[in-house]
Amino acid sequence: MAEREDAPLVHEEAAMGWAPAGITIFTFAAPSAVMAVPFAIGNAGFLGGLVICLIITGTSIAGALMLLEMKLLLPECETFGDLGMHVLGRPGRMWGNTIQLGNFCLFMPCALRFCALSLAGIGMGIPGFGGCIDYYVFVVAFICLLTTQVRSFNNVEVFTVISLCCTIGMVVSMLVAALQFDHDAKIPAKWIGNPEPEAGLSLVRLASGCTISAWAFVPAFLTVELSTCMAQPKDFKKSLYLAGALIVAVFALAGTVVVARWGYNVGEVIAVTPGVGAWLPGAAINTVFNACQLGGNFVCYMLDSVPLGRFCQKTWAPDFKDTWSAGDVARYLTYTLPAFLLALFLSVFTPNVNTLLDFTTALTTPWVSQIYPAVLYWKFKSRGAGRECAPDPLKASEKALVVVVFAVGCFSFLACSLKAVGYLAFDELRPSFEVGCEGWMIWQWTQTR
Repeated sequence: MAEREDAPLVHEEAAMGWAPAGITIFTFAAPSAVMAVPFAIGNAGFLGGLVICLIITGTSIAGALMLLEMKLLLPECETFGDLGMHVLGRPGRMWGNTIQLGNFCLFMPCALRFCALSLAGIGMGIPGFGGCIDYYVFVVAFICLLTTQVRSFNNVEVFTVISLCCTIGMVVSMLVAALQFDHDAKIPAKWIGNPEPEAGLSLVRLASGCTISAWAFVPAFLTVELSTCMAQPKDFKKSLYLAGALIVAVFALAGTVVVARWGYNVGEVIAVTPGVGAWLPGAAINTVFNACQLGGNFVCYMLDSVPLGRFCQKTWAPDFKDTWSAGDVARYLTYTLPAFLLALFLSVFTPNVNTLLDFTTALTTPWVSQIYPAVLYWKFKSRGAGRECAPDPLKASEKALVVVVFAVGCFSFLACSLKAVGYLAFDELRPSFEVGCEGWMIWQWTQTR
């Protein structure tokens, strides 16, 4: 891919190397995805799940590489929306910011809830909370708010290494549990698809494998912002390959081993798989798994809040001095407070966070990962001559790649949408909905099966 030789590729504050950047990409979504990897493999099949993972991961890398090439040619662009503005004008900026920042806004309540569920799963939980997850949300919320003060991806390396260790801990816990405990209700998985006899139900379950693969690896969300923080932005290619290899390894190892042992009918979140002693409250494996999950999801929330918080600050206070004085810390907190309060509100008052995550994935992830980069790249490369350092025209192989990335993005959108809608349409799949806790229950609906 083309690269402008005279472009100043080193950011004045850049310090991040390609390996830490790769770990950051991986840990951006992996801690919240690892717990659902067996579910993806079980419902799509051993071979089907891995093929879906490879296709979506591969095209996500290709989409991120397209963004990276444009970033290298346009080093003044420091955000996802900046690229859209340069290539498509104001509509491109609005489209890019909507799908990227919209995802961040809607995933933050999910990360809050995941942190709360993880905390509740450590040991026997906190006495006095009576199993009310909302109370756990309030406990973790303040810590999540403080993580926004990280402010820049230049400051996240230590946290992402911690998150990587937590993710590895989750995978090891799942493997140990699978090898030591049996699942009495096991239904063997298939190589492709799942054993559901009803065609519609089977198709929706198959689509769930696409959903989890889609939000398990999302490098395009960070490509422009993260490469801006790197000492050598062009090395971001190595970061993408490292992160992609890690996510495929997780699917291949954790997904296949757990499903081979426990069958296709594992829980959407592995720790809620019924009839497995490893996940009983107080069990050592359950405690270790949830402790690792808590650490990893704290970092997920932090990484989500960094670009969103910076966007809010630049919009409302572009002249902010960005020091670590008490005054600037307090001011930055106020700039990021609205996004935090929205996340807290949605975490408590959304009847089912998994449903929120499904629709957030469908409406934003394929668009950011594949569709938007493909459209932007096609337009960028098709402009031809007429400007300084114009990009080279698209080659036949590049045209084919753009078409494939765009087509996979459209397919991923349809599959993710099918999963989101299907899990509401089918009685067998529809989750329970609840707002409030015992003593202050606002609304509750429980599926009777």
